[in-house]
Amino acid sequence: MKIALIEDRLERLERFVDFDLYNCREVEIISGTEFDLLINDLSNNNTDKLNQFDCISSHRSALSNTNRDILKKYCKINKKPLIFFSGGISSSVYKNEDFTFLHINSREFYSNNLKLFIEDNIKKGSVNLLVLQFGNRWKLSLLLSLRNKIAIAQNKQNLKIQNPDIDISENELIKRERDLQINTLVNTDLFDANKMTFLTGNEYETVTTEQIDKFSSVLNHLINDVI
Repeated sequence: MKIALIEDRLERLERFVDFDLYNCREVEIISGTEFDLLINDLSNNNTDKLNQFDCISSHRSALSNTNRDILKKYCKINKKPLIFFSGGISSSVYKNEDFTFLHINSREFYSNNLKLFIEDNIKKGSVNLLVLQFGNRWKLSLLLSLRNKIAIAQNKQNLKIQNPDIDISENELIKRERDLQINTLVNTDLFDANKMTFLTGNEYETVTTEQIDKFSSVLNHLINDVI
């Protein structure tokens, strides 16, 4: 796995990083002349130099709005994870829609989690931005977030049952298996040992209140195991 690290201010990297990032073969630091050449390419909507990388990370403020949009479009089309880091980002935000995308503070980006992130990429041969965001606790964070989403949807579903006229969109409710929004990163954990035999695996299959309750129960047990 090859990671592009676009950084216009190496002093920041050297201030925060406490491991030998320069000699990490999986990371190519794009700075100085190479940075200028890349910016020139992006300004001409040329992204060819990025094709060699499996993940793109960049100092957000080093890029113009136009170049940031070009990077986003490139990563969306090519399904490549994208990271923007900046001192102006107060809290990290992870999105996994058209492509995986992480906004993160510079100090957090250059923390020990970066080392864990690189090691995880090497070990698994895939990019998991949640390791960069949460370190070794990434799975627990993902499961807790999933449980929270399910609880919110269940509450809205109960309100809808009690008051059919209440203004709650159908998109906010759990009607089909796809509405459970199970992240592929925890699929194995959730479906291991036939824990989810009550689900068909068809994302368009309708789910009952009983099935949702069973799903929540399995999720709670898994969270307890991780903790």
